[in-house]
Amino acid sequence: MMSNTAKRKMKTATYPVTGMMCAVCASAVEKTVAETPGVEEAAVNFAASSVTVSYDPSQTSSETIAKRVQSAGYEMIVAPTAEEAIRRQEEEELAAYGRMRRKVVVAWALTVPLAVICMGGFHFQGAEWVMCVLALAVMSYCGSVFYAKGFRNMWRGVPSMESLVAVSTVVSFLFSLFNTLFPEYWKGRSLSADLYYEGAAMIIAFVLTGKLMELRARHSTGNALRALMSLRPDEAHRLSADGALEDVSADSLSAGDAIVVRPGERVPADGVVSAGRTAVDESMLSGESAGVEKNVGDKVSAGTLNGLGTIEVSVSSVGADTELARIIRSVREAQGSKAPVQKLVDRISRVFVPAVITLSVITFAVWAVSGAGNVPLGVMAAVSVLVIACPCALGLATPTAIMVGIGRGARSGILVKDASALEHISKIDTICLDKTGTLTEGRPKVILEKGAKNIDELGAFLSLETKSEHPLAQAVAARCRELGAVAVPIHDFVYHPGMGIVGKSESGIVYWVGTESLAKLVGAEIPDEIGTFVADSVSEGAGAVLAGNGEKAVLAFKVVDELRHDARKAIEELKHIGIRPVLLTGDKRATAEHVASLAGIEQVVAEVRPEGKAAVVEALKKDGHKVAMVGDGINDSEALALADVSVAMGTGSEIAIETAQLTLSKADISGLPRALRLSAATRRVIKENLFWAFIYNVVGMPIAAGVLYPFFGFMLNPMMASAAMALSSVCVVGNSLRLRKMKLR
Repeated sequence: MMSNTAKRKMKTATYPVTGMMCAVCASAVEKTVAETPGVEEAAVNFAASSVTVSYDPSQTSSETIAKRVQSAGYEMIVAPTAEEAIRRQEEEELAAYGRMRRKVVVAWALTVPLAVICMGGFHFQGAEWVMCVLALAVMSYCGSVFYAKGFRNMWRGVPSMESLVAVSTVVSFLFSLFNTLFPEYWKGRSLSADLYYEGAAMIIAFVLTGKLMELRARHSTGNALRALMSLRPDEAHRLSADGALEDVSADSLSAGDAIVVRPGERVPADGVVSAGRTAVDESMLSGESAGVEKNVGDKVSAGTLNGLGTIEVSVSSVGADTELARIIRSVREAQGSKAPVQKLVDRISRVFVPAVITLSVITFAVWAVSGAGNVPLGVMAAVSVLVIACPCALGLATPTAIMVGIGRGARSGILVKDASALEHISKIDTICLDKTGTLTEGRPKVILEKGAKNIDELGAFLSLETKSEHPLAQAVAARCRELGAVAVPIHDFVYHPGMGIVGKSESGIVYWVGTESLAKLVGAEIPDEIGTFVADSVSEGAGAVLAGNGEKAVLAFKVVDELRHDARKAIEELKHIGIRPVLLTGDKRATAEHVASLAGIEQVVAEVRPEGKAAVVEALKKDGHKVAMVGDGINDSEALALADVSVAMGTGSEIAIETAQLTLSKADISGLPRALRLSAATRRVIKENLFWAFIYNVVGMPIAAGVLYPFFGFMLNPMMASAAMALSSVCVVGNSLRLRKMKLR
């Protein structure tokens, strides 16, 4: 048992790993890292292409671990910053995808004519050497990765699917080469010296195609982290000791520095306002686009967007200690954590691969000891076992169904980024939904007014509101235009953060638009009928905006962010199939409960920050629930990353979309039930594919081993085995293609 003191010395970090082609590769990396002296624990996430390591820095280092991983044939990226590591990982993945695509094209370009010559029965002078050269070209160029990693993994005691591909193709090729060089050996024993070059080439072409499909599905890993990192500006305006302003790199800031943040700029570091007033868009934290008023003594966070005021900030936290950096770490750890349910095929392959090799050896041994004349039959049977058991059908069973399912979903507005989501979403029992932009339209609008609608005053209000980008101001401006108002000249604008805006007309009349607090600030009277209207609007979960002249409020607007037209029906469908919806929002409780009642949601968690949303999701998971999270804002990214399945609205922020596994491109909440039906159908097809792939191997391998020969004189030679192998793959792909015609409504 490790002492508490020793535990405190441990360092835990997540590093990108490139070069892994299957879960057995991930096991090889995990075993290599775990066996490194000083490493306490290692967990590889194949889907995220990363390894999370807990190690003692006094005994080892990240560079030492990376060298061990490299010795196993893979690459662990160690960089000074997370940004650099992710950038290098993306470059390597793009390069790997390009290399794989070229190899697939070359493999099929050489394999098709080879198969036509060999299986079509075309005989001409030197045909066997043409086939030999074509097969050797496919193996040496397209299949080189299988031999390098396959034999290395066998040597290390962790044979992978690459190992089986390597052994079966090499044996098939060498057997064919022997028959090409010494055909008389078999003919003298009344056996045919058949050639199986196309079997070696087809195995490589099929497996490479499956791997290319997997790479395509995993291509976007890391985009969410890059989007989060881009929120922090590269430069900052720092005040020197003599009061001079200088532009410096944000990385050079330190605690205690004084910086200036101008209107429209993002805050480069966490700190406290030391001078000035403004309103800051903290949607990355709260999820609400309404500006939060900031006065002297208030905290501001890195990455938040400053409004119309200029502020001076005393820096308190920089770099890895900021709130933004904490969110980035949370998202990265959640994406890199090892999923409790991994692909069934890859788990079984850890036993399947050595079992097939063992069976092939046993097959040859049994034939050899049964009589000297049976040695040639033993060779053929052993090769047939390796060829027919090659995991093409097994390897394609999951990715083909997933890829067809992804395509079917795309046609219905369901964009899948993480293929595993199609396997998991139909298993969820709880779904957490953000409010703004998810259940609601995300575009506030005025639905009612109270008071006088003087056209000249409306023109003044329109002029004031066009100076603001606040969603409520835009809604009021749009309503003024609908009422026929035309903007009139207004000057001497004064913006009051968090309250509203004031200005003067050419005749000297003071006009204002904003909150009750602004009315009190300018000394305006609020008539009882307008005050009652405002109170009623707020109690109903709506927003209220007042407008008036210097003397009194003359008009009030009721502003709502309306429920999406399809939200209630979608919630009813989810509840009907046994899924519990939970409204999870940073908005006010009154507003949240009002929207929940309209949508038919009973459970509401309101006024929570991003870490609060993530905590709710984590608590639900600890209680044994399978949780999906649906959101559209930066503030949802932590909860999205922690959920079993994450869904983003297509109209949401880039970060939410990149973090989520599924995106509803049409911002249509009814896409959730469709996604569940698509998931169920995809899982069913995957199970069917796996069933037939396993049945094929269970039935095919004994026949290939020759169990029928003593009774019926039937021997499944490598030619027939390779054809059966190809047929099994075609059947799996054909079964998967049925998903293209399924109905999702």
